[in-house]
Amino acid sequence: MRSMWRTGLLVAAVVVSAGSGASAQAVAPKELSERSVKVLMDYAWAILPSKFTTPDGKVIEVDKKNKKKDSLVPVDAARDIIKVGYNSAQAQLCEMWEEQTTNFDAMMRIQRSKNGWSDQQLLYITTLHRMTIHMAAGKLKVTEKDGEQIVSLEPITPDKDTCNDDKRKKVRDSVAQLVEAAKAVPAPKQAAPAQGAPQAVVPASQKK
Repeated sequence: MRSMWRTGLLVAAVVVSAGSGASAQAVAPKELSERSVKVLMDYAWAILPSKFTTPDGKVIEVDKKNKKKDSLVPVDAARDIIKVGYNSAQAQLCEMWEEQTTNFDAMMRIQRSKNGWSDQQLLYITTLHRMTIHMAAGKLKVTEKDGEQIVSLEPITPDKDTCNDDKRKKVRDSVAQLVEAAKAVPAPKQAAPAQGAPQAVVPASQKK
C-alpha cells in the first residue's frame, strides 16, 4: 500500500487504513475526528526517535517497545497541537519564519502551562507538530513494507504562487490569537527550560 497525504489551504487529507485497502477523508483541521487524530498520532510515533540529544547535551530516551503510553499525550491535546502545526505549515510555505517560530513557542507555553509533560512527551509534541507541518504541506509520505508502515518527511518547498497578502494576513491573525491565548495562561508548572531542552527544540523543518 502506498499513500500520499496532500492538503490544500483549507483541508487536511487523512489516510485511514481499512482492511487491505485505504480510504482518504478530507476535513478541516478543527473538525478532525478522534480516529483521524489517532492516525496522525501513530504517524508521529513512527518517526519519534528512540534517543534524542538536545543542543545542550541532555539525552532523552524513549522506550518504543514497551512504554508507548509514557510518551503519548491525550487525543484532545494532540488535536490542539495538530491545529497549531497546520498554521505553522502555512507560515513555512510563505517563508514567514518569525511567525512560525512564534506560533510554535506560544503552543509550547500553553501546553507546558496546562500539563506537566515529561521530557518524552515534550519530544513527542514537537515531533507531532513537525509531522503535521509536512502533512499540511503535502510532504508526508506513508508506505508499507513487510507489513510495517514507513513514514517519511520530504523537503518542503515554499509556495510563492499561493502566498498572497490575504493568506499572509490569515497566518498572522492566527498566530496573534495563539499568542494572546498563551499570555492568558499562568506560568508553566515547571521552571523555564534551559536552552536546548525539548520544549525549546525547533525541528529543522521549522527553520529557515
